[in-house]
Amino acid sequence: MIEWRWFSGWTDDELAPLLEQARALARNFTAASGEMTLEAGWNQVHSVSALGREQPGPPSPTGLFERARGVLETFDFSDPRIVRWHFSSDTPLHGRTVLLELKSLAERLRFLCAVRVGDTRLEIGETCSVYGFSFETLEGHIEEGREWFLLRKHHDTGEVRFEIEASWRPGKFPNAWSRLGFALVGKRYQRAWHRLTHARLRELTWNHPEFAGLPEHQGTMAHSGHALEELGPVRIFAQRAPGRLKSHVEEEVEAVERGHWLTPVGLGVLAGMRSLSAPTLVSRRLAQSPDARTDPLSVALSKPWVPRVLEVLALGELVADKLPKTPARVKWVPMTGRIFMGTVAAASSVSGQTRRRVVLAAALGGLAAMASTWAFYSLRKLATGKLHVPALAAAFAEDALLAALASRLMPLVDDTPATG
Repeated sequence: MIEWRWFSGWTDDELAPLLEQARALARNFTAASGEMTLEAGWNQVHSVSALGREQPGPPSPTGLFERARGVLETFDFSDPRIVRWHFSSDTPLHGRTVLLELKSLAERLRFLCAVRVGDTRLEIGETCSVYGFSFETLEGHIEEGREWFLLRKHHDTGEVRFEIEASWRPGKFPNAWSRLGFALVGKRYQRAWHRLTHARLRELTWNHPEFAGLPEHQGTMAHSGHALEELGPVRIFAQRAPGRLKSHVEEEVEAVERGHWLTPVGLGVLAGMRSLSAPTLVSRRLAQSPDARTDPLSVALSKPWVPRVLEVLALGELVADKLPKTPARVKWVPMTGRIFMGTVAAASSVSGQTRRRVVLAAALGGLAAMASTWAFYSLRKLATGKLHVPALAAAFAEDALLAALASRLMPLVDDTPATG
């Protein structure tokens, strides 16, 4: 399920039946934890912060660990300006279904999605105590994945730390514009939410012990989200949050599929400029790890001699481009060749991933090659015709731009994961 609204949220009378419907929903993913890897298309986020210290030894009933646990169980650690949680506190924590109200554009745009508490942990060991739970996204959520919230106390020092571990990928969106918006600013909202979560848990645990219990509610609905003015405004445009928030998050690692969209598009642009440049770039990368490839196209491009041959042919294309009798690239045959090369290079750059990703990458590469062919042909005509730039100078300028783009794409192609 997913609903969205402008400017206003949902009343308790509206939320209650929606929560009942959400209890019947299944997870929107099937992967086990060990299968949710970068190579399989899952983004990874891990952040940890120190909440403080209490007396060494197992957690004290009134100590920092138990106070933080009380805050976690109310879901009040989530900043309500980004995500507010709606649930029934009468249901057990394990298996509890929750409606998430996701807010963006200064809380003007809101989405309602469902998650469920998948697992809980409470371990009192000899050296460390751990408490936490995970959330799993349900059918209709705009994301797919699992997120863990964990408290750890080290008995020797009494230090209490808070960790968030998430594996996720885009899910189902109600329309095209929301998918585009998520692609543009979604990760920034996620980053802001993670940082504010660490700050809120610390603030609530230390300075607002009255919130470390079940929230006030009427009827069957409970809601997270006490306002904390101490944390300041939500800043989604900064890579690093300023002030006190920055000092509380000691470690934050975000491993996202680099070049998931940029690499196929960039290779298509290269093919539109010089048709053989894109497959040459990919072939050089594939030849470095030939044993990791299984599909016939990638296996062929990974042969040690293939990049050498392609490099010679690419150099020949650079020379031919400057000859006066070379046909225009927008003619049917040259255009088709460039689109084909862009498609092949883009598909090979994501070899070893799911069929859907390979097809999507190929389509992006072909479309980018077609657009690039027309764009750079038009630019060359403009430069030599209206601006009176010598044809040879315009050609060398395009070569220089090609080299610059290839140098920027090389790290992304190198980081493209392969499966063995």
